[in-house]
Formats: sequence, structure tokens, C-alpha cells
Amino acid sequence: MPPKIKITKQNILEQALRLVRERGVAALTAKSLAEALNCSTQPIFWQFENMDALKRAIFAEAMAIFGRALRRENDCESRYMSVGLNYIRFAIEERELFRMLFMSDFGKTDLVGAAVEMEYVLSVIEEAEHISGPKAQIIYKDMWLFSHGIAAMLAAETANFTEQEIRGMLSDVCRGLISILDRKSTE
Repeated sequence: MPPKIKITKQNILEQALRLVRERGVAALTAKSLAEALNCSTQPIFWQFENMDALKRAIFAEAMAIFGRALRRENDCESRYMSVGLNYIRFAIEERELFRMLFMSDFGKTDLVGAAVEMEYVLSVIEEAEHISGPKAQIIYKDMWLFSHGIAAMLAAETANFTEQEIRGMLSDVCRGLISILDRKSTE
């Protein structure tokens, strides 16, 4: 009978995520992960073909955590405002995961082109703002880029905004963008 696996794929993923959350993506090496698991590197490579396979799994897991964070309920006047605030809160609360997902080449993904959570956000725009189609896609992209700027500054600790200021900025830019798009469609 083969020996029982003591360190599972799930154990490895959980420990790898913990390392990234606590020390950043640069801390994730086979050696540091093996130390955290209190084993040699061998169990890691039994479960994952190589470090790139492990990184892809970590990226996917972190993206799932991000997706859940984006959907949290808030006391906002709009579900769409909630999405923007949740994105920014994720950058503050999960600073290292945010940096890994959105401020590094860890996932080797064009994040704008990848349309991160686009389907969900477009459904919220349609419900909250009654806008769909190409106009909603412009709002998704432009507001995502604007929200990302705020989130990146907060994650990098190069700016400090109150939630009230963030709500005001998000609301002003969104209203301005909708107004511009409305004007363009009537011209």
C-alpha cells in the first residue's frame, strides 16, 4: 500500500496564499513554502509539476478571493458604487494579494484586456444605472481604470483618502462619464 499523503495540494495552496498575504509575492519560493509547510520541497513538486503550475493555481485562488470580495454587500446608495468601494477595500484589506493580482506580472495577464469580473460588473451597471451594451462596457473600463488608480495608491501607501472622499470621487466620475456618454449619443 502506498504511503498516505501528509501534505495535500490544498495544504500547499493555503500555505502559499498565507505567505503571499503576509510577506508578498516575492517571498513565495519553493524553499520558503517548504519551510512554512515544515517539509522538503518534494511534496510541493509531487502536487504541482513546477513553480509555474503552483503560481497559476495561486493566481486562480487569489482571483476567486477577489471575486467574493467584489460581491460583498455594503450600505451604499448604489450596488455599482458598492463594486467600486469593494475593489478599493480589497486593495487595503488584502494589500499583498491586490499587488500580486493587479500590480505585478505574476499572472502574466493583460488585466484590462482580460475583462476581470466584467460579466458581473456589467450586470450591476445594467441593474443600478439602467445602462447596457457598448455604453456599459465603456463605463466598466473607464471606472475600473479610475478605481484602480485609487486602489493602487492605497495599496502602495502613496495616498490616503477617507471613505467619504472615495465615495465622492467615484460618484462624481461615474456621473460625469454617464453624462458625457449621454451627450455623445444624442449628437
